[in-house]
Amino acid sequence: MLVGALAVAGYLQATKPELAPEAPAERVWLISTAEAAIADRQPELLAYGEIVAQRDVEMRALVAGQIVAVGENFVDGGWVREGDLLVQIDPFEFDASVASWQAQVMEAKARLTEIEAQLDAEASNLTYDRNQLEIASRELQRRHALAKDSVISEKALDDARLARNERARTVALDESNVQMMRATAERQQAVIAQAEVGLKRAWRDLRNTRLLAPFDGYLTETGAAIGKSLPVNGQVARLIDFSQLEAKFHLSNDEFGRLVNAPEGLVKRSARVVWRVGAETFRYGAEIARVGAEIDAASGGVQVYARIDMTDAQTSLRPGAFVEVFLRDRLYRQVARLPESALHDDERVYVVVDGRLQARLVELVARIGNDVLVQGELAHGETVVTTRFPGIGPGVKVAAR
Repeated sequence: MLVGALAVAGYLQATKPELAPEAPAERVWLISTAEAAIADRQPELLAYGEIVAQRDVEMRALVAGQIVAVGENFVDGGWVREGDLLVQIDPFEFDASVASWQAQVMEAKARLTEIEAQLDAEASNLTYDRNQLEIASRELQRRHALAKDSVISEKALDDARLARNERARTVALDESNVQMMRATAERQQAVIAQAEVGLKRAWRDLRNTRLLAPFDGYLTETGAAIGKSLPVNGQVARLIDFSQLEAKFHLSNDEFGRLVNAPEGLVKRSARVVWRVGAETFRYGAEIARVGAEIDAASGGVQVYARIDMTDAQTSLRPGAFVEVFLRDRLYRQVARLPESALHDDERVYVVVDGRLQARLVELVARIGNDVLVQGELAHGETVVTTRFPGIGPGVKVAAR
């Protein structure tokens, strides 16, 4: 029995069917694709920034005193025009100062007139005494001649010498007096000049009692009211010029390098500014006005300022608003714009040919947001894979979603 059982088991083992191994089915990857369109492109860059005022001035009191009046629109958010009154300081003391300096100027000028009259009198005396000296000198010469002929006595000659010396002393005294009076007149002119400077300062202080708006704009941080006493340089308000608003935004190192080296340059390049407020969207034209003075050490980029075209002086746009800035990049010749996920190792993309992948070597020209611009072996109209998956490479079978 045992032998029979073994024989049956051997027969079954020998006659069992053999199953040939089946090759595993090839995997098909589902992918997303984009068509490669080769063309000249000038993409639009998107940057985010904020609105700043080119002119933002702290208005401060130029003289000390009590506020006696304020402007009609002197409130937070008030619109004022150039020359409008902001605050009026009590002008009484400043009016008095102007009157006092005017009196000092008049007194100094009157004193100068008096000095000039004295100078004229001294000059006349000098002329007269010089004539007398000349007469005395001629008389002395005649007496010298007469004394040689013993016609007159020695005493008569000495009398002539004495008279001539007296006239000479008088002329010297007159000349000294004239010099002193001229110096006094010059000193008095300096006194007048000082008084006139004081008068100009008094007039300036009087004018400064009226603090006026230096340009059109909106007021904020108004901290003055009637009855309040202000020191010199006391803050009154801030005035913001809304006719010269700018969008300040950041360009990356790559973006700045491309634009600054473009044929048309960066400054004066046109831009668009978009301000989104709730469900409303406001759009403004702009132009690049200037580039920041320093490179950002952290990002390598730079701050750029775009001056907004403010056709409406009373626009709703305000400093501090968060905005989007759009500006044209440089022109790129014969490039394809693809999603960044299509580029591998910054040098290769994959295209679909007959359901399988083929590699195309490309050169990365620029990054535009989440897209890239490439050129190279890629042909116009080819289907480029934009999905990344493990094992992607030439020959892989794929199917578009």
